[in-house]
Amino acid sequence: MNKYKLMPFLTVCIAFYGCATNPDVGSLSSSQRSKLSQMEILRGVASRPHEILGTVKGLSCHRNAYQTQLLTEDEAIQGVKLRAALLDADAVINTYCQQNSGVDWVNNCWASIVCAGDAVRWK
Repeated sequence: MNKYKLMPFLTVCIAFYGCATNPDVGSLSSSQRSKLSQMEILRGVASRPHEILGTVKGLSCHRNAYQTQLLTEDEAIQGVKLRAALLDADAVINTYCQQNSGVDWVNNCWASIVCAGDAVRWK
C-alpha cells in the first residue's frame, strides 16, 4: 500500500487521540458518585496516613479559535475529581493547575487549564 494513502487516516487518528476530555459522570458507579460528591481536593500534602493510587489530571479546554475563551479552573478540578473517583480515591493531594495561554498541542486546545494531583485512599 502506498504510504501517501495512509497519511489522511493517520492524521485523523492523531487528531482524535489528542482531543482529551474529562470523563463522563455516567461512567461512574453509585459508590464512585458518592465518593465524588465528598471528594477532598488538597493543594498541598496530606497530614493523614494515605496510599497513593495514581496521578490524575483534569482539563478545561478551548477548542474554537473564533469564540471567547471559556476556561475555568473549576472545570479542570472537576475532571481531577472524576478521574480520582474512577480509582475509588478518597481525596486528591498535591493538586496544581496550570493555564496554557498558547496553543496546547497535547490536548488539541487553543488554550487550556490543566490540573493534576495524586489520588489517595485514606488508611
